[in-house]
Amino acid sequence: MRKTTDNLEAYDAFLRGVEDFGRYSKETTTQARQIFEKALALDPQYAEAYVWLGRTYTMEWGSRFSTDPQTLERAFELEQKAVALDDSLPLAHSILSFIYAQKQQYGQAITEGERAIALDPNNADSYAWQASAMNFAGRPEEAIKMVKQAMRRNPRHPSFDLFTLGFAYYSTGQYAEAVATLQELLSRSPNHPGSHFNLTLNYVSQWTSQQNPDAQTLEQALAAGQRAIAISDSSPLSHWGLG
Repeated sequence: MRKTTDNLEAYDAFLRGVEDFGRYSKETTTQARQIFEKALALDPQYAEAYVWLGRTYTMEWGSRFSTDPQTLERAFELEQKAVALDDSLPLAHSILSFIYAQKQQYGQAITEGERAIALDPNNADSYAWQASAMNFAGRPEEAIKMVKQAMRRNPRHPSFDLFTLGFAYYSTGQYAEAVATLQELLSRSPNHPGSHFNLTLNYVSQWTSQQNPDAQTLEQALAAGQRAIAISDSSPLSHWGLG
């Protein structure tokens, strides 16, 4: 295995940061950021720590823990720093892909995603990030195919894969499939940012499209909307969904 740092204390901090990040909450994202900053204080050339530090900012932005445009810019700076130190890290290119998609630079987003896949064709996460970029680019049918490639490569697929798949199903009007996917995600990560909001949208869309006109569907939408706000009261999208 390729070593990414010679500093074992920095590596230990990095692993602790990854663990905290995987809990998907505002508080644990902040904790992970502090730990990655500690890793970089111990080894300022630790490219992988820059990647994950940048990822805490994309989580903050994507989950609407922060709507300050500088949050996304800070993520961009950190990922650029990571690739300047080590251009062979697939995740750095995948996160750059996400950032470009947020900036509505979809061509550049897809290019960065392709770069990530080319660096390691067996890296399941790269396919999931590329699927996310395709969702934002308005290509949800391709996103479904791409994220399913990710899930075949990693049967223990992370929550991100399910969230991306649920979003793609919603965008193609497959609301029942989206609901089932998001419910699976929330059974693993009950506080996953954005998932309750997306569940709200899917229940409402099932009802308005008459795919599931039962009044209970709206009650499920209401419960999901309330849960979204309980997790992140500062999210405008959560309040919009409940409204």
